[in-house]
Amino acid sequence: MQNYIIDAMVTALKPTLKNPVRAKAILDRFWSDKIALVWDLEDVHTAANEREVALTNQQAGGMLQELLHHHDKQLGLRWSDLTSYIEEYALGRKLTRAELKRFVDQNLLTIDSRDTRREALALFVNGDHLHWGDWV
Repeated sequence: MQNYIIDAMVTALKPTLKNPVRAKAILDRFWSDKIALVWDLEDVHTAANEREVALTNQQAGGMLQELLHHHDKQLGLRWSDLTSYIEEYALGRKLTRAELKRFVDQNLLTIDSRDTRREALALFVNGDHLHWGDWV
């Protein structure tokens, strides 16, 4: 496991840990003979911005969960799975010219901050197979 992920785990647990240094050592030892591929919201937002759309964190989290449960176990999860999912389900709003330029020139992500609760509820009620209601 990459050190930055172990550090993030320790940081997340710090309020409940008596000895964060010892916890880090335990996690380092635990992960020394294992690997895990970690996808996070930043990856999803990057894939969306590559497709010239911005997702909310709620949409990105829902997408991660959906891909976790429905990806091809033999092939794993590929970058093209993220971009295809975004395109197939028409997620997000179109980036403005300024947002797209900022992404291309400076690699700065745009995250849509609008509230998607009503939209999510509507998708669930209308029977869309994305089941947005599971994440709202």
